[in-house]
Amino acid sequence: MMGALELECHVLNDGRRVLAGGEIVRALRGTRSKPASVQRYFDGMPNYTAGMFDDRMMNFRVPGMPQIAMGFEATVLIDICDMYIAADDAGQLKPNQQGLVKQSWTIMRASGKVGIEALIDEATGYQEVREKRALQVKLQAFIADDMQEWVKTFPDEFWEELARLEGIRYQARHRPLRWGGYVMKFIYNSIDPDVAAELKRRNPNPHYRQNLHQLLRDFGKDKLHQQLGGVIAVMRGCKDMNEFRSQFDRVFEKKNQVEFDWDVAV
Repeated sequence: MMGALELECHVLNDGRRVLAGGEIVRALRGTRSKPASVQRYFDGMPNYTAGMFDDRMMNFRVPGMPQIAMGFEATVLIDICDMYIAADDAGQLKPNQQGLVKQSWTIMRASGKVGIEALIDEATGYQEVREKRALQVKLQAFIADDMQEWVKTFPDEFWEELARLEGIRYQARHRPLRWGGYVMKFIYNSIDPDVAAELKRRNPNPHYRQNLHQLLRDFGKDKLHQQLGGVIAVMRGCKDMNEFRSQFDRVFEKKNQVEFDWDVAV
């Protein structure tokens, strides 16, 4: 949130906070209207030199979206605001750029408030408390207190596609034990590693009518169905398991943060 404007932001697998180029423009303009190229705003700063932000520019993929996004580390937005304000102080801006200066101050004030709170959290150790509380809230949203009644959740097509990709004959009563690992890797861990770890902790040896999905609340079940639909869609377009693994990483782009036992019963 920047003033009254909400921005879409992302955290990459390596922890970098990223804003797409379009979101940087929206922040500077203070509007949700369709943005112009971010390069236009770079070029409009008298104190900008070509390529100065290239080392913090990157392409990345948003899970579930087919196209590659272009963005910058979030700190670039702060640097841009600093540069607009400095150029204004030096009398280098045009009259029609005063709106950008005003919005830059709005962004800097909003960021400053968050920054001082973050510094206090780190100094007092509250950051760890806040993270634990956030994890607790997330797990409560996903996971029920008690195991729910069994309902068929994984469609037959999911298992049939797994068999096809592995080049084996599908037998509903004799699923390979390694498929339990596939379920954890491609479904639960991809939804959320923390949720996957907690499900595994609560039900370390899932079996028929004692499945992990029986621990999910409605919110978690919705996420599960969404993930299953997305994974099956990727499966359909692959010829074997190697291709599927590659395509899965490209589409969902989530590195596993949990160690899996690949010989778990489904």
